[in-house]
Amino acid sequence: MRLTGCGGAGFRIGPPETGRRGPARAPAALGALLTATCAAVACTAAAPLPATPPLTGATSPPPPARVADLVLPFDAYRPTPGQRALMARARAALLARCMHRRGHAVSPPRPDAAAFAAGDPGNSRRYGVADPRRARRHGYHLPPSKPPGQGWDAWETALGRSARRDLAGTPGRPGCDERATAELASRTGPAPGSPPPDWQWLALQDARTVEQAARHPAVVEAVTRWKTCMERAGHPYPSPEAAIADPRWNLRSAAVTAREKRTATADTACKWSSGLVPAWFAADVAAQRAVVAAEPARFAALRDDLRARLDGAAEVLER
Repeated sequence: MRLTGCGGAGFRIGPPETGRRGPARAPAALGALLTATCAAVACTAAAPLPATPPLTGATSPPPPARVADLVLPFDAYRPTPGQRALMARARAALLARCMHRRGHAVSPPRPDAAAFAAGDPGNSRRYGVADPRRARRHGYHLPPSKPPGQGWDAWETALGRSARRDLAGTPGRPGCDERATAELASRTGPAPGSPPPDWQWLALQDARTVEQAARHPAVVEAVTRWKTCMERAGHPYPSPEAAIADPRWNLRSAAVTAREKRTATADTACKWSSGLVPAWFAADVAAQRAVVAAEPARFAALRDDLRARLDGAAEVLER
């Protein structure tokens, strides 16, 4: 699948030094249906976030005991890796049918659901490294994974000149690449009178709630305990962000040093023993719940749009 750099459904935006995902590359089937512009989301004007409720009583989620427990309110409105793979498969099927109609017996690479899952850390890196097993093996590096779109460029390059022309299109005649995206969009557009879904807005709120949660008093206190724990382990850092941003770790290189692994392992252990992950998660949940409660129409539009996308993709694959 062609990919796009736009943020969107299921893709968070965050500075790399935090360990969270940066602007992800989404399948064109999804990205083309989002906001047309990809202009700096972080600079988008937005109303202040609703006040975060205190973390007591019914507003406080059960304390997480492992990274698999880090499920946030916004997650219910975003496609899972399996659902993104489903939509990518539908687009690939539409593209193949278009190419066949134009006389090309070709089949694009089948989107790999496992690759989508392997390449999505979920919320396991939202608060920096938090998975002990991965820290021991990969340090501060993201585990290597096969990109969901791997194989597409090689497939396109191997096409003949005529097939590449029909894939890309010519002036006045859209190619199958564009037609597949348009056809999938026509099956999943919002109902007449419904508010349009704003996936860029959700990506912005996602980035803002985690930053808001980081300023919660319970999180600030936990960071102090984390610092003490790290100092005792021989790794003095002023903050978790400073630990992952240590220039000794070359996160663009595939190589992971033993020192990085030791530091990341201690970092992860201290995040849990200090209560930093549970506190940050609880504040994050409260912040996201407040946004959901304040914007019911926006979230209903997102939910309906995702359902329409999945139904449309399933319909394509059933034919």
